[in-house]
Amino acid sequence: MANKSHELLYGWTLIAHKSYKLFSNVNSYVLLDQDNVVSMQFTATEQDFEIIHSEYDLRVKMIPVFKTIKVLNVPDEV
Repeated sequence: MANKSHELLYGWTLIAHKSYKLFSNVNSYVLLDQDNVVSMQFTATEQDFEIIHSEYDLRVKMIPVFKTIKVLNVPDEV
């Protein structure tokens, strides 16, 4: 599994499969999957990480002490 690390504001890091795309507007983010479907919409501030919207089957692991968010979903191989 090939993951990519994305540095976010306020020291947060998002780790997701390399096929996911991340777009941002200040501290608001949208994560698209390999089919360009919105997997997660979220915000990050100094104190917190908030998921505004996510796919029903999106699996996310949050490690607050390291300000790390890891998307556990792996796209199907074609």
